[in-house]
Amino acid sequence: MRLAAVHTLHQGDFCRILDFRCHCVECNVSETEYSNTFYFSFIRKGFFEYRTFKRKEEIHVGRVLLSKPGYERVVRHIENQPDIVTIFEFKPSFFTDCLVDVYGKKLSWFLLNKDIHSLMLNATPELEYIHHRLYQIIASRIYNSLEADEMVLLLLEKIMMVLGNYTSPEIVDDKLKQHHLVTIESAREYLLKHFNENISLQQLAAHCFVSPFHFSRIFKTTAGESPHQYLTKVRLTHAKVLLTETNLPVSDVAFECGFNSPEHFVTAFKQHYAVNPSSLRKELI
Repeated sequence: MRLAAVHTLHQGDFCRILDFRCHCVECNVSETEYSNTFYFSFIRKGFFEYRTFKRKEEIHVGRVLLSKPGYERVVRHIENQPDIVTIFEFKPSFFTDCLVDVYGKKLSWFLLNKDIHSLMLNATPELEYIHHRLYQIIASRIYNSLEADEMVLLLLEKIMMVLGNYTSPEIVDDKLKQHHLVTIESAREYLLKHFNENISLQQLAAHCFVSPFHFSRIFKTTAGESPHQYLTKVRLTHAKVLLTETNLPVSDVAFECGFNSPEHFVTAFKQHYAVNPSSLRKELI
């Protein structure tokens, strides 16, 4: 049995967003759980094992968990690290009438394989930025439902893109999981909150209470990229939002996202999106 607090952050027409906070104080295995909905979860803190038929996934920060409807699972907590998770739970009608039709090709290999009831994906910086932004908007309680629903669909679309190019996430070393997941949780949270600031490696490492050398190694091992690469991708994702949702001049967008010059921003944007910022705006007109 799991001791947890679950409350609804947002109730939309097709999706419910839940905040799940486990209060377990020791390692244990849950009773068998069942859901008749398709859902995905972002792990914000903690570490647990998610077991379904023939599979078990080790879930922690930097991962997204997808679960198909109609299957059983059990959860085992590891190293006494209770989890905090954002759950996006879709109505059965949305899954059957819309999700399968729209994303059929990307979902088919996952849906048709009866041996795979759940799947763990790497959370890209883009996914984590969108999730963080959506969570902050809803947590403020000053938002409109249309905005939230549109961001849920954007997040779903980006997850489907990752699923369509699925590669199995690398297993993180046991020692790192036991002692340094909290370091990565703290680093990602800090980067997502302060990405528009001039952040140094020394500053980030000090925030996480480790040396710059060890921090850089730990981050790259778990994220698959350096802190600077991760930060740049978060900044570029925010820039794309500003370019599509505001009329800010490109130079203002650059500084708003934390770049030290418009020229640096334009070069990075073009390298990442294969289009310069001004051209992106013209394509949207």
